[in-house]
Amino acid sequence: MKIKKINAYNSKVNSGVDNLYPTPDDAFKQPCLHLVVGQRTSGKSYLTSLILEQAHKDKTFDIVYIITPSFNSNKAYFGKYINEDNVFDPTKDSINKVLEKIEADRDEWERYLEEKAKYKMYLKEIKTKNPFMNDWNLLEYSQYGFLDGFIPKWKYETEEPPKSLLILDDVIGSPALNQSSNLNKIATLNRHLLPLKEQYKGRSACGLAVIILAQSYKMQNGVGRILREQVSLLTLFKNKQQKQLDSIKDELANVVDEDLFMKAYEYATKDKYGNLTIDFNNKCATKTFRKNLNELIIFDELPCECKK
Repeated sequence: MKIKKINAYNSKVNSGVDNLYPTPDDAFKQPCLHLVVGQRTSGKSYLTSLILEQAHKDKTFDIVYIITPSFNSNKAYFGKYINEDNVFDPTKDSINKVLEKIEADRDEWERYLEEKAKYKMYLKEIKTKNPFMNDWNLLEYSQYGFLDGFIPKWKYETEEPPKSLLILDDVIGSPALNQSSNLNKIATLNRHLLPLKEQYKGRSACGLAVIILAQSYKMQNGVGRILREQVSLLTLFKNKQQKQLDSIKDELANVVDEDLFMKAYEYATKDKYGNLTIDFNNKCATKTFRKNLNELIIFDELPCECKK
């Protein structure tokens, strides 16, 4: 075999835009598409509350939305992190309502940047010997409210484009899952949803993290294959239906080693409420498999790729 380098496809391109939300090393990359599968009372809501609690500590999301018919019964899990104004019943347009709210947040961010830039100009001008050299500037600054003491301030704690999470809970068979034209859109675009006019610290879009809680991995009127193939995180509780487990192994065959998957699955789900999370977009191969979110299952076949 001979090797010869050629003068083509050698140009460097901008790889600085990833649209990721800042997260600690041991946290999942966000925004993600996370499918959580477990039978009723398996522990899906509790596990999701752990994710919300950690995200709250890490300040991963500015706002959390949920589409569910059973929010009141799950207030103990979600009530601390989700404002009731951001709770929606599962209808065919509920996802669209969430997207409209995020779009409004995005537009508010764009206005904030504009106001901030104008305010910077305003401060510069009032420091000159002859401020407000023309009446047009004076009128513009007055319209912004600067002359009345208004100072632009971003409404969320961290000054960056809004970071959002949507939870779909108990919606299998509902119009929110089966009749929504936007479900596949948020699944496929995910971190590229709602583009920004200007890039900001490695982000060119607001993006949207999504967690879907389902009782079955594969079923009629359930989570479709197109969506399942976009999943970046998959959490599985113990499943006694061999057909379901075979379907999971079949669909994951090109992504994870079947033997490693089964070893991790059997170990992680052997205890009551035990669960396995597979991270397809991990920060290191050693973080591919987790038990109960906080215990890495490390195989020699998956060497460490961490920079540290």
